Amino acid sequence: MKDKSKIGVYGILIAGILWIVFLAGCLNGGFLQYGSLRGRVLSVAGAPLDGVLVEVANRSTITLADGSFLIDRVPTGKRYVFFSHPDYAGKVLEVDIVADTICDINPEGVVYLAEKTPQTQRDFLFEIYQLGFYERVVDEANSFLVLYPQDPLQGDVLFVRGASLYYLEEYEKSVADLNAVVNSYPDSEFADDAQYLLAKSYGEGYGDYYRAISEYRRLIEQYPQSDLVGAAYYEIGDCYYILGDYFNAYQSYQQAQEFGGELERKSIYAIGHCMYKLNNFLEAARYFDEYVNRYPNTDLSDDAQYFEGASLYRAERFSEALLAFEDCVEKYPQGTWYNGIAIAPAALFHKGLCLERLQRYTEAYQTYLYIIKNYPGAKWADGSSLIKSVRFRIDWLNQNVF
Repeated sequence: MKDKSKIGVYGILIAGILWIVFLAGCLNGGFLQYGSLRGRVLSVAGAPLDGVLVEVANRSTITLADGSFLIDRVPTGKRYVFFSHPDYAGKVLEVDIVADTICDINPEGVVYLAEKTPQTQRDFLFEIYQLGFYERVVDEANSFLVLYPQDPLQGDVLFVRGASLYYLEEYEKSVADLNAVVNSYPDSEFADDAQYLLAKSYGEGYGDYYRAISEYRRLIEQYPQSDLVGAAYYEIGDCYYILGDYFNAYQSYQQAQEFGGELERKSIYAIGHCMYKLNNFLEAARYFDEYVNRYPNTDLSDDAQYFEGASLYRAERFSEALLAFEDCVEKYPQGTWYNGIAIAPAALFHKGLCLERLQRYTEAYQTYLYIIKNYPGAKWADGSSLIKSVRFRIDWLNQNVF
């Protein structure tokens, strides 16, 4: 008879070896799939271009004398390919790399580069900016400003560099560029965009909300026809709200609401919170109710439904608040706060409070037990224990009612 203990030991050893092999494969990228990319790069006139740098997914090569290139071991999936040459404007293309396949850069297999001029390079900068390649934008913009120090397109390039720096959270450099656009190129088509991002840099970047408000107002006054005016009013509302000036926040959100669309949607929700902070609870409930009725399926609908109930509760409209909290649980059972914490337990807890206020103590007690059973780890939005609050209410009912 075979020794079963030895078989067990061998089995463990084999499993361990296989696990080590698996980990080694993962660490070495062995489970990634790769393909290859090929093509030719020509000038617009049709001449082959050698010495063009081709980059894709941290892989790169230089084109040969006939303009051809081949890059191996490119990870599969959608990838952006960049082409650069000192004498030609940059270019970017999206390709789909297929595993174990030599993929052509496009159906023709050829990429054409235009000669580098201020206009072609400027257009390339805006293309990669729109794709979100902000670090590359900054590098390319730096080169542009050195090559063409007196070109009229400098204002555009300063804007796209400043905007990229804003998204890279390099606010000091961003503010310098955006200020240069506003002050030195006031007639630029991007002057209002620069003013808007300048204001956001002071607010979101430096936390200087008073300065941000001033900059947003400058946009509204100097660029009244800009399509960013409504957004500026909304941002002013946010700044005032953060500063605790809820009345001015309310007025700014009202102005933003008049612009309709997404601004109207967000403003209705924000006004509800302003009214709540101003202790105007019935008005708050009205705005939250309007939000839920008009926009029942957004990322804020569950929050609005909860705050409708909270507003009615603070207004001592307990029967109406009860219905609002029940709707919150029924309509949005999977709803969460911004940080992923479930809303339903908080809505149920306040349902219990409403029932207590209505002297329906047994129903309140059962509601609290339901929370403990179904949401044993429930938390408030700030992360503190909601279950602790539930147990307090249960103990209170046991001591004072039952």
